[in-house]
Amino acid sequence: MNSPAYYYFDNSLFGWGIKDSDSRYVYGNRILCQYFSITANQLVGSLDTELIPDIRQYYDHILADDKKILTTSEMSIVLKTFDYGRQDKLRSFLVEKRPWRLDNDTNGIACTYIEIINVYFSSFLMANEGKPLIFNRPKNIFTDKEWEVVLLLKCGVRKNIMPDILGISFSALRNRLTRCYDKTGVTNSSALLRHCIQRGWDNYIPPYFLTKGYVSFF
Repeated sequence: MNSPAYYYFDNSLFGWGIKDSDSRYVYGNRILCQYFSITANQLVGSLDTELIPDIRQYYDHILADDKKILTTSEMSIVLKTFDYGRQDKLRSFLVEKRPWRLDNDTNGIACTYIEIINVYFSSFLMANEGKPLIFNRPKNIFTDKEWEVVLLLKCGVRKNIMPDILGISFSALRNRLTRCYDKTGVTNSSALLRHCIQRGWDNYIPPYFLTKGYVSFF
C-alpha cells in the first residue's frame, strides 16, 4: 500500500481505516490504531466486534451500512459511541464511510474517524456566544457525580426532578450539592452556577450523559 492516497492517510490528523468486502480491516493509520489501542498488524484482518466488544449488539446495523455502501457506491456518515481501546470509557466518533477500490481491484470501504471532543451547540442558540461542549473535565475540583449536578443546574432542571434523572435519592443530591458549595465557597445553587459560568466550567458533559450506541445520519 504505497499509493499517494495511503501516504496521505499515514500523515493525516484523523484516523483512517480501510475495510474489505467482508468488513474486515485491511489497513489502519497510526491514529486509528491508537483509538483501538492496538498495532497495525493486530488491526489487519479484524472485525469491529473483535476491536470493540461492546459494539456487538449494534453490529447488524454496521454490517447493513457497509453492504449498502458496497452495493450503491454511496457514502454514509454515522456517530459511534463505544468503549474504544477497552479503557472502560465511552468515546464518540463521527465516522465517514465511502466506497474504496482495494489494491487487488476489489471493492472495499474507506472509513474516516473524527473524534467528537468539542461540539459547538450553543452557537445555534446564541450566535455571538458560540461555546464548545467539552467531554474532558475542565478542572478536577468536582467529581464526575458532582459535575452531573452542575450540568443539570446549567440546563435549568429543578432540584425535585434531578434525583429521578440521576437515579439517586434526595439526600444523595443534597450531599452532592453541599460538597460543591464547600469546594467553591458558595452557599446556594444559584451562586454555584454563577461561579461555574464565570470560570467557563458550564459546558462540560460528564460521562453519565454519554450513551453507548450507533446513529446513522446519511
